[in-house]
Amino acid sequence: MSVNTVSEVQTTQKEPENERRFFTSKPTQVIWLLLSIFEALLALRFVLKLIRAKPTSPFAAVLYALTGCFRLKMFQF
Repeated sequence: MSVNTVSEVQTTQKEPENERRFFTSKPTQVIWLLLSIFEALLALRFVLKLIRAKPTSPFAAVLYALTGCFRLKMFQF
């Protein structure tokens, strides 16, 4: 009777691009996250302006304060 055995080959070779890909991936993800949050805040500001929300309400006041420096002068209502 013959015995079938399976041998496994393991390699320890490193991928040279893997480490660089990891380090460029995280900063890119952080930048995309920050830009997405910024875009969402600007969209909320636009919607609040569109529905004519009172600037004295706490939520609108905080949102206007956060996005105030990014408003366009020609689109002020």
